[in-house]
Amino acid sequence: MKLLVGTLYSGENEYEECLKSIRAQRYTNYDHILIENLPELEAHYQLYKTFLDHAQEYELLVKVDADTVLCSDELFSRLVETFAQDPFLEVLNIGVLDFFTDCMIPAGIQIYRNTAHWNFENDTVFPDIPIMDHERYRYDTTELAPAAWHSPNPSIPQAFHYGVHRGLKSIQKKHSTTHWANMQKVWRHFLKTQDVRLGFAVLGAELVYAGTFNREDQDYTNPRMGEVLRTYEGMNAKQVKREIRRLRFLHWGFLPDDLRRKVIRYKRGKLDKNWDQL
Repeated sequence: MKLLVGTLYSGENEYEECLKSIRAQRYTNYDHILIENLPELEAHYQLYKTFLDHAQEYELLVKVDADTVLCSDELFSRLVETFAQDPFLEVLNIGVLDFFTDCMIPAGIQIYRNTAHWNFENDTVFPDIPIMDHERYRYDTTELAPAAWHSPNPSIPQAFHYGVHRGLKSIQKKHSTTHWANMQKVWRHFLKTQDVRLGFAVLGAELVYAGTFNREDQDYTNPRMGEVLRTYEGMNAKQVKREIRRLRFLHWGFLPDDLRRKVIRYKRGKLDKNWDQL
């Protein structure tokens, strides 16, 4: 069974460790494609189109992003075994250990059989999700998980981008609740550790909730995110925490958490036209 391994790269700190963990795999019947410095949706669709255009050559696509470091050198071997044993399985999503939330997140490493399909017309912040039969889609948080470390050593710009991206996901019409809850985990992790990178991640999300960023601003290729980040340059953890609390106070932070989520989802998501147009 031949694999296509796809990596999307936009300057992530973990890039070299990611490549090292791929090269260390004992299963070597794979080709590796690297897609660099493209807008997120374009990068994903280029990867998936490449896979589908070569469906006769590759049976599985294993997506390993540049911020992801594989835990085991036997992962590819075990993926091949898993798909060989279950011909009905089309998409497998394996949990990873996440730096930001300090826990395992179920949406980690994605593996697709060559029968998977995507709607390339969709303008979505969830490009990983194919057109799927839910009976052929599996989350694994016990057998092969954790498959990797996600973002074990992010830079401040990388953490800020993570927060903006997750902030946009947490105001969508679908899938918003999970991403909102994850950002609350990042906030608690920040309060516990005082790691300023976690603070910048939360700050990125809060700037989405404040209306500073919209869906066009999430790509590394868009300079606006960097311009906004420079206004906070040099802040320590205490200063970032103060700014987060200020933004929360100004943008419905006085409400109970779930009610705040619903208000922001309606205002920043629906009314400000940041929802996916599917």
